[in-house]
Amino acid sequence: MGLGGKRDSGGNLTGPSPTVAGPVSPELESGDDAAAFTAWVTKAEAGDASAQRRVGLCFRDGLGTVRDIQQAIYWYRCSAAQGEPAAALELGLILEAGLGFPSDLGEAGKWYRVALDRWRERAEGGDALAQLVFGLCHEAGAGVAAGYREALKWYGRSAERGCAHAQWAMGRLYEDGLGVVRDYAEAVRCYRAGAFQGHARACFNLGLMAELGLGMARDADGSLRWYGKALEDWRRRAEHGDSTAQTALAAMYEAGHGVVKDYAEAARWYRRAAGLGNPLAQFELGRLCMEGLGVERNDAEAVDWFRLAAERGHADAQFHLGLMYEQGRGVTRNFEEAFRWYDQAADEGPVRRWDAFHRIAPSAGEMPEGSGVGAW
Repeated sequence: MGLGGKRDSGGNLTGPSPTVAGPVSPELESGDDAAAFTAWVTKAEAGDASAQRRVGLCFRDGLGTVRDIQQAIYWYRCSAAQGEPAAALELGLILEAGLGFPSDLGEAGKWYRVALDRWRERAEGGDALAQLVFGLCHEAGAGVAAGYREALKWYGRSAERGCAHAQWAMGRLYEDGLGVVRDYAEAVRCYRAGAFQGHARACFNLGLMAELGLGMARDADGSLRWYGKALEDWRRRAEHGDSTAQTALAAMYEAGHGVVKDYAEAARWYRRAAGLGNPLAQFELGRLCMEGLGVERNDAEAVDWFRLAAERGHADAQFHLGLMYEQGRGVTRNFEEAFRWYDQAADEGPVRRWDAFHRIAPSAGEMPEGSGVGAW
């Protein structure tokens, strides 16, 4: 299965091919969420479907405005009604999950069908980005039956056309043995294809494989080079407000991958991403507050961050919130509330599906502007 990129006479990948990734929008590049929100609202109110989707994102995550899931639904619905498939897909995910209000499976199904019909037409016509989205939907079970094999098929088609995010996604499935026999060498091949295109997640995973000697001989120097490429890209995007990049950068500092381990710096980046509504960053910051790593230990603050992430389907946050209630840390001891959160942590239902989709989906800086894919 081809993965794009330049090859030598022996078929080996030798260097970068044109990447599908592009810059984030000019509004986001400014780093001023309030200004971006105001600009998008003006366009959205004039009927621009893409801007309506972005306003929905702002209300969903509290970017430049107060977080308001009902307003997010309104604007996603406006956009989806005009045929914007990314808005329709996000609308289906939100309505199915509920996210603090009763779920509406019938309405969710309606918008899933709108989204998937449009993505399917594009995917079957050879659109690499649509093929990627179809793979994401099948992996997360968004509007379709969850299935790693079907996800791998669509990722493969997208990867053949040079989509770096699909190449990274394939590598993950091969590395973890999801829907396929675990194959570290194949995972390395997939990661390498994406990494040669500058895909930060692929660069990081390739660096980790080189460090651990999985699918290749151990290569400390090579590992540092790939970590460095990931750091460079994540730092650039993190400075411009990409919460996925901020979270990844924080994790690098926490673990000491390619940089000197620095819990304070990790906490700083987790906090920035958490403030932008990133559930993984909210959980990780809560954990650092609970353990007193890089920040002063503060159980009450930990509970606040765990709750924000837990309400958006983050299983580890739900478990830790249950633990805080069980132990009475930062909150009044309440066994009933503890076990309610433990039950949610074990539930693989719609809220978990929402969280799973957004963990594997690309962020704004990982897809070309105007593609309708990224940031969701």
